Amino acid sequence: MGEIQAAAGKEGKLAIYNSAAHASLEAQKAISDRIMARFGISVEWTTLSAPDMAQRIGIEQRTKQHVVDVALFGFGGATYIQAKLNGHLQPVLAPSTLEKGVWRVDPAVLAPGDRDWLYIKVPFTGILVNTNLVKPEKEPKSYQDLLNPEWTGKIALQTPAIGGTGSGWFDAAYRTLGLDYMKALAKQVALVRTAFDTVDTVARGQYAISIAPSDIRLRELLKQGAPIKVVYPREGAHLSTQGGGFVANAPHPNAAKLFLDWFYTKEGQTIFSAADQTVSVRKDVPQDHVDPNLRYEEGRRLLVLNPEDATPEKSRQLRILARQIFEEGN
Repeated sequence: MGEIQAAAGKEGKLAIYNSAAHASLEAQKAISDRIMARFGISVEWTTLSAPDMAQRIGIEQRTKQHVVDVALFGFGGATYIQAKLNGHLQPVLAPSTLEKGVWRVDPAVLAPGDRDWLYIKVPFTGILVNTNLVKPEKEPKSYQDLLNPEWTGKIALQTPAIGGTGSGWFDAAYRTLGLDYMKALAKQVALVRTAFDTVDTVARGQYAISIAPSDIRLRELLKQGAPIKVVYPREGAHLSTQGGGFVANAPHPNAAKLFLDWFYTKEGQTIFSAADQTVSVRKDVPQDHVDPNLRYEEGRRLLVLNPEDATPEKSRQLRILARQIFEEGN
């Protein structure tokens, strides 16, 4: 990487688009400080919603006024679908991502051939409960337990028809739980607008339970002592898709390659994981900084997006199906 590092130093800058919940402000600062200290490269972060990011990248590519180098976004959402269909992503050229035997979750598990989208951390959650409203003996042990009539109207879910934790959970769980289950669940849940609402509404007691809570908001409120707890259902903890890609026609391509290679080293993941308070994709990075309720246990079953559904067209079909089930069907 010597030649790339020299060229990156001449570029002197790296531009990252960050979808909400991917890299916290603390993580952004820690990364920026280290990249500047080690490589002399300044990092410019811009946080955007997935639809806004998709639109901005599209405009930059069409007008050839390129700004962004690396974009952090969910797999299967608006940014991914549009960028993938329009050829706005390129393979991540990072030797560190090819290491063997070091991964809790292989960064390229969803795009093993193209390698144009990689996990940046292990963001898994289960079912969130308000401990004042759900006693231990009543905690749901499986997603099937949520169909109990006593929970009708007491379960929050971000609408699965749009990008976010709701759609990510639906995409990962649909094949496991089945169409009939989703139709039954639609009669049980209250749809909320944002991923943060899946945590905030449970913490303040508006709802007793939520599915696919925002992991970043969850960490914040656990620190504040909110009366909430994550329960991991038998079917598996939901592994959401928080990752990103190397944008085509990047204005600072060498800085991007250098950053991506560093990011997946033990040093890069240790700095990011500690600042972000999340579980690293690398198993040689400790979890001491992670809330005990949110630590990854080896062998834990995970609900992960099926590779057959990891295409732009399938993502579109799932959004249509989710809208039919959870919005039009009610």
